[in-house]
Amino acid sequence: MRVSGVLMIGVLIAAGFVFYLTGRDATTSLDAVATIAADLREEGVAGRPLDRAAAQQMISAMEALLAAPETISDHVEDLRSFAATAAAWAQAAASPSPELHTAVSLRTAAGELREYAIRSTPTHLTRARRSLDGARSALAGEASGSGSGPGLATDAVRDRLENLQRSQQEQQQDLAEELNR
Repeated sequence: MRVSGVLMIGVLIAAGFVFYLTGRDATTSLDAVATIAADLREEGVAGRPLDRAAAQQMISAMEALLAAPETISDHVEDLRSFAATAAAWAQAAASPSPELHTAVSLRTAAGELREYAIRSTPTHLTRARRSLDGARSALAGEASGSGSGPGLATDAVRDRLENLQRSQQEQQQDLAEELNR
């Protein structure tokens, strides 16, 4: 009986030590992810704080374009302006934050609508609608569709990478639009 008691105490101490080290490792990893997210910023973009009223107006304007997709090609300059504004908001937003998620979602929606103007496929409209839903939810302070919300460090990295990817895609769209003129 004594041997099993001593063995049980030894197992509990070992389990406690393992949990302590695992928790410490997880904390260190999350700190590293948060640091990476803070460093993933677009160069050459001046940051501005998110204007919630303007963001809501952007959402409404893009939803109107979704309702009448045949007019999207007439509003490419507006979409380019929306994307530039959202890029500035993303630059100034904290990582992670609902503001960052809102800005990146708006930029993505504007990019998908611009892409629809170049290549009229329904997939771009669906992606734009999904991004607008994400922007509206983040603006209202709700959790993102993944269930984790824009408050985790991994979500911040995802948003920052998506923002950088969108910047590259905008450059490609500019070239495609020039070729189509």
